[in-house]
Amino acid sequence: MRYGLLQIQEYCGKPMPDREFNPDVSLERPRINALLKKALESPVVTVIAPEGYGKTHSVNSFLKTCNVTTVWIQLSERDNLVSRSWENFAGAISFHNKKTGTLLEEIGFPETNRQFDRYRALISKTIILQKKYVIVLDDFHKINNQSILRLLSRITAVPFSNTTIMLISRNDPEINTVSLLSKGILTRISIEDLRFSEQEIGDYFQMQDLPMTAEELAQICRDTEGWPLALNTIAADSKAGKPGEALYSPGQMKTRFFKMIEDNYFFGIEKELRKFLIKLSLIEQWPHELLEELAQDKKTAGGMERINPLIHYDAYVHGYRIHRLFLEFLREKQSELSAEEIREVYIQTAQWCAANKLRMDAAINYKNAKDYRGLIALIYSFPRILPNETAAFFLEIVERLILDKKDGDGPFLFLRYAIRPKLLLSMGRYEEASAVSRGAITKFEGLAQSSVNSRILCANYIVLGTIAVFTCRFTRNYNIAPWFEKADFYYSRHPFPLEGPVTQGSITSYVCQVAYPAEKGAFEKAIQGFAPVIPYAAHTLNGFLYDVDALAHCEFAYFKGDLPEAENFARRAVFRAREKNQYEIENRGLFFLLRISLHTGNLSEIQELFRQLDAQLEAGDYLNRYIFYDVTTGWFYAQTGNTGKAALWLKNDFEKSELNDLFHCFEIMVKAKCSFAEKRYDAVLKTLENQGDKNWLESFLLGKLEKTALRAAALYHLGEKDAALHELAAAYEMAFPNSLDMPFIEMGEDMRRLAGAALNSKNCAIPPTWLETIRNRASAYGKKLFLIAEAFRRTAPDEKGQAPPVILFRREKAVLRSLSLGLTREKIAAEENVSLNAVKEIIKNLYTKLGALNRADAIRIATALGFLKNSSH
Repeated sequence: MRYGLLQIQEYCGKPMPDREFNPDVSLERPRINALLKKALESPVVTVIAPEGYGKTHSVNSFLKTCNVTTVWIQLSERDNLVSRSWENFAGAISFHNKKTGTLLEEIGFPETNRQFDRYRALISKTIILQKKYVIVLDDFHKINNQSILRLLSRITAVPFSNTTIMLISRNDPEINTVSLLSKGILTRISIEDLRFSEQEIGDYFQMQDLPMTAEELAQICRDTEGWPLALNTIAADSKAGKPGEALYSPGQMKTRFFKMIEDNYFFGIEKELRKFLIKLSLIEQWPHELLEELAQDKKTAGGMERINPLIHYDAYVHGYRIHRLFLEFLREKQSELSAEEIREVYIQTAQWCAANKLRMDAAINYKNAKDYRGLIALIYSFPRILPNETAAFFLEIVERLILDKKDGDGPFLFLRYAIRPKLLLSMGRYEEASAVSRGAITKFEGLAQSSVNSRILCANYIVLGTIAVFTCRFTRNYNIAPWFEKADFYYSRHPFPLEGPVTQGSITSYVCQVAYPAEKGAFEKAIQGFAPVIPYAAHTLNGFLYDVDALAHCEFAYFKGDLPEAENFARRAVFRAREKNQYEIENRGLFFLLRISLHTGNLSEIQELFRQLDAQLEAGDYLNRYIFYDVTTGWFYAQTGNTGKAALWLKNDFEKSELNDLFHCFEIMVKAKCSFAEKRYDAVLKTLENQGDKNWLESFLLGKLEKTALRAAALYHLGEKDAALHELAAAYEMAFPNSLDMPFIEMGEDMRRLAGAALNSKNCAIPPTWLETIRNRASAYGKKLFLIAEAFRRTAPDEKGQAPPVILFRREKAVLRSLSLGLTREKIAAEENVSLNAVKEIIKNLYTKLGALNRADAIRIATALGFLKNSSH
């Protein structure tokens, strides 16, 4: 390896001055090369040392001598935002395989089991077994986000056989290093390895024609601790006539380093290139395409190649690298740029980042440019209710922008008076959001009307209306429509059509905004109060929440056990949601149709609903599609006892989705149901209790009811009968006024046993007639659920989407033919010369293999599969 920090190359085609380094001198460090070569045999390598030890350059230079494919990812603090880090990773992959990079962007950060499986499948397809791949994560010390660290731990725990992941960091990464070391998966290269030994220091100064005495070398080694950059600076000073200065001071070194840059580099280049380099110091990363846009001509961008080793092009990241100390030097020169030049750099960078889906970076640059219009457009590229972390990120930017400025043009006013309350709303800070919105309305309704004023007023009435929606279950005030009516009034004055995720309705975990306690008729009142909102919201926000009242009717009808009405409303909600791209409404409608199909035992309908859920994954503008898919299908897999197919993140207690907290309640219930299906009853109780301070699940009556019923069943399994019956009685009190029987019925065999125990208890206050009804209906549901679960399990497609073949034995085929001819079981037994019980067992096996629920279903499926093509007497 030729150590670049110890090289001063020919500059601008002219030799360096005699007192500077010989451009042909370079130092081989075979020891480091050997360490890295050996390290590449491991799936995981960490290179750990403070700044200035040449970590990045050592790895970079070595890899260029190797026959490997390298994916180099340069990290920054901003990569602690999950979405940004994934954009960065997908972009690096795109440089080598654009199709794979695009698919990775669509999958999103793999928090879910399905996403992680897709990630591994995509990477597996990209990898060529005969080649060696190295993935480098540079500056990994800047990462502290636990979700990202957990993902990396998961990836490194099961690495690909021909891939090495290399982490370059200033400190030990917070991943499972102890486990990796114990398994022989990890190799560590530390500061001790990267330091120049006294022998290497002597070799270096000897090659620089700077012979040192043994005492001087020992002193330099002690003072610098083998820091390459310090050695380089000492050598430069010695060449300049200061060989006696051996003591090392970081401050003095920096001063000398800056002077060396200025004398030997900066003043020797063209004025245009100097200004361009100073402009680059405004930003943090330097992709090749962005620099070409900023330079406006390839000649200027290409001129940077001549300033090696301070700046160089790195093919692995498809961009440039600037040495940190050179970057500090350039930043001290930023006063040479005009305010307009600085703003232009930030705007161009923001636009490039936004176009390349680096939205967090785009936000920072829009903020630096004070480009309010660009920042507003960026925020509107997210769903209307932003994830809490994302909303907090944008709110910090907005509040910094408005801190020292009271008024401005239209975009600034909109950012201050419309975007800020929207972000406060997303963070659940309702009182603050309401106060800001009411203040804005008071201010702007007193002004002459204009397009900007109308938009601000419209946005704030929407904020107040949304707060009313989210809080009406507590306030019991369902007079919500006037807020949206006023929003529509101001929208109609100066229409500004919207499109994309911001127009897509976000559905809370339960559609009906009803809290406990709820008297009879509370659900009807809530639905009637919300229905008038829909026309105004859909008109103002281009389809937002279109026909969501049908979904509310569906939910209430289902929980009452009125399946025909629930199905009618669910199908209407799905159909109309598709007209306006209301993906979450469609998803929830499909979810209720899945639940209804489990009651009716309609296997073909379930299979069709899964196809429709799969189709939603192809909607690129449905940003949360993978999360909602996992939660919806996770409920089904938990309900049918097939949790092996549920997303992995739903089965542990340390991962959760990136959804806003308002939407986590249903996610919590699915996690608890997965634990229940796996008979981890203690985990059920823990999941239901550990919901944080706001306890959103308890805030919905339907959520509280489902939670309490599930707790009762879990406690019963744990042998705590009295506590279980107490919870069951509490659930009954919640359900009785509005006849919400479905949460009990859906628990099938578990509720049959619990209701039976309650009937036999002398201390149970629940009416026996209700318990008997629930026990019977739960028992019937449980039997049907078992059959449909087995049928679905046997007919579910494999990873390639192919259904497993149905294999029938000779006797089964004979009985099947007899069934198709209408023979009774007794006649079939006589004809086949077997017992009646044997015939019953054969028929049961036939139904299971075919995924059928009755004779007619079996005949239909068998005919479709070709088993009855030639059946005749």
